[in-house]
Amino acid sequence: MAPNIYNPFTRREEHARSVLTTYRILSVLSYALIVIFGIYYSVRHPHDISNGHTIWNQFRRRITPFSVDVIVSEIYWILLLLAQLNYFIELFSKDASIVNSAANVAATFILNNIFVLAWILLWVRNHFWPAEIFAVLGFIHSHIAFWRVRGLTPLTHLSVIAAPYAWTLVLIFWSGAAAAHTFTPASEIAANIFIWVLFVIGALSIFLAVDDLVGYSLSLLSLGLAIQQFTVKRLPLQWIFAWVIFAVLLVETLYITAAKYSGRTVYFQRTAEPESTDAERAPLLNDSAPAS
Repeated sequence: MAPNIYNPFTRREEHARSVLTTYRILSVLSYALIVIFGIYYSVRHPHDISNGHTIWNQFRRRITPFSVDVIVSEIYWILLLLAQLNYFIELFSKDASIVNSAANVAATFILNNIFVLAWILLWVRNHFWPAEIFAVLGFIHSHIAFWRVRGLTPLTHLSVIAAPYAWTLVLIFWSGAAAAHTFTPASEIAANIFIWVLFVIGALSIFLAVDDLVGYSLSLLSLGLAIQQFTVKRLPLQWIFAWVIFAVLLVETLYITAAKYSGRTVYFQRTAEPESTDAERAPLLNDSAPAS
């Protein structure tokens, strides 16, 4: 039990006021850094090196078999950052149960922002392999959180867990391919294989976790992947695979949503309902009946 006292990722029933204050300050600070540096490096290149580029121009310069349409990526991040404002509403709420639930994922939120910030600072300066290391670390962190954290409100789960997890899953392939930046026949075959690895990880995450929010996040990103691959058509089959993956992920997600909101399991069987109280009341009714 003792080590858990110092583990910020441990789920707790309540948090000390000093801990909440720390979480609130660091969460706001890390979010602000992402917004400030994200906006700055979206329109300006770094001036401390001669060949730096903006975030999105860097993506345009290094088109890969995993490139996602830049406009779709920008929309994704705008929606994500707006959704994360709801997390702060919960973290600063006057309701103790809501605050406690939000505080339980504060460390996850902060660390994810640190990984994103490190990736941005390295990416715009052409340090592609170090950036890929932080992308992988971000994926591992988000992957663990995705399978470990439950009980959040839908919008907080989307903004803190599901959407960041979906982004890091796509980014490790996208950023990694940009770092390798090779177009040999072997690399093209590898790209045709790894796009299905991306699909399998995503599809299993949606199905096994019964999580349509990560499904919609992956569907939007896979749509951007399909659009970009169709536009460039650098690999003969990649754009076809991308459209198929988008369609399957979207259909799977809609299926999960339909199952959840119709009270069915992922196998579309009705969830067990509590037995009727009539059977329990029957002996009492018989006892209270007048004797003949």
